[in-house]
Amino acid sequence: MNMSTLAAFALIVVAGIMNGSFALPTKHVSKWNFENIWLQYVVWTFLILPWVIMFFLAPQIFTVYSNTPPLMILVMILGGLLFGVGQCCFALSLNLIGFSLGFVINLGLSIFLGFSLPLAIQHPQQIMTPFGLITLSACILAVIGLILSNYAGNLHDKEKHELRSPEDKQKRLYGLGVILAIVAGLSSAGQNLSFSFTAQMQQYAIHLGATKMGAANIMWPGFLTCAFIPYALYMLYLMHKNKSFNKFSAKGTGIYYLFAIFMSIFYIGSVFFYSKASHIIGALGPLVGWPLFMVLIILVSTFWGWRSGEWSGCSIKVKHTLWLGLLGLVLSIAILGYSSVFHT
Repeated sequence: MNMSTLAAFALIVVAGIMNGSFALPTKHVSKWNFENIWLQYVVWTFLILPWVIMFFLAPQIFTVYSNTPPLMILVMILGGLLFGVGQCCFALSLNLIGFSLGFVINLGLSIFLGFSLPLAIQHPQQIMTPFGLITLSACILAVIGLILSNYAGNLHDKEKHELRSPEDKQKRLYGLGVILAIVAGLSSAGQNLSFSFTAQMQQYAIHLGATKMGAANIMWPGFLTCAFIPYALYMLYLMHKNKSFNKFSAKGTGIYYLFAIFMSIFYIGSVFFYSKASHIIGALGPLVGWPLFMVLIILVSTFWGWRSGEWSGCSIKVKHTLWLGLLGLVLSIAILGYSSVFHT
């Protein structure tokens, strides 16, 4: 593994830690509703920060977009809209089934589909190579680990279900949370597919004088602006339905605005670092980098979920099942690292 590949892997590790931690402030905004914090988050994350950052990294962005083939622009727009819908589902799933399981289910699908779709569509010649087979086996192992983690979560939910009152049982809606996390996972896989499909935009940006970091992230402002539309509309609908607009001015909530900015910086930072790492790796960057990025997010979010007490009181069976699933994820990271030896 050469130095550039090591640098790329280091960036992915940082990106995974940031992404797995970005939603932590949602546990500390008790005076705001669900929709208040997530609307603030999405305004900064999808609309403001990507364009501000790109203004400095690649001010040629509009010229790049105007010279991009219409099909790539269409992929960016549709991918962004679908991703926005998926992110709504993801935020709801966190509210229903918890921090760690929401990430586990969402990213489990994202790992496998985010790797396999670009491989099958754009690099079919790599499927039967050592790189393709080893990376695919790591993705399968990661998904097995996620299935075990989800099973542990289901067991833990049933254990807590027996201790809850009838009103609490109705509020839990575990099954709906799982479905929403699955939809979010499908949209996240589409995020990586969109990034992989529009890679040619990066070459346009470099040709026009953009920085390498700017070129690596040239798609995201347009993509995330499209994602903003369905996400913001849904949060505004919830605010109207729940009459929660006035909560923005509630006493003692000033720090919540900083929490939203913190969430945005960590999320956008993770996306930009992942994109830069993928650019360093080269044409197959979205294949080897994406599953590693996703697994790291899951491990970090599970750690925070454990620290916050989401797994408190669980039985020995639940703990053993969860740790077995996490072991599968750790092994998949080792295999993904090994696959880079065969990356050409």
